[in-house]
Amino acid sequence: MKTILLTVAICYSIDAAAQELSPSMSNGKIIFQSNCVRCHGDDGKLGKFGAKDLQKSKLDDKRLYKIISNGKWLMPRWKKVLTPEQILSVIIYVKTLRYK
Repeated sequence: MKTILLTVAICYSIDAAAQELSPSMSNGKIIFQSNCVRCHGDDGKLGKFGAKDLQKSKLDDKRLYKIISNGKWLMPRWKKVLTPEQILSVIIYVKTLRYK
């Protein structure tokens, strides 16, 4: 009986984890890995060329959108490269890095 309950609990946990990775978050991760990893690193902590540690970031969505769109210091502007929807996807993904 304990084995059955444990199996059900594990299956439930796997299903819940799979649901947490929404299409927007998945797209944001792909975009982040293609464009942001060089300076921020896979986990957001790299900090090359003055890039901020994204795990410690407390910026709200509006501020993140503005920085990603318009750039800041050495960070390039992405508003001519990414659509608003893609930028929002990156924001959704970047916010998940805070919990690592």
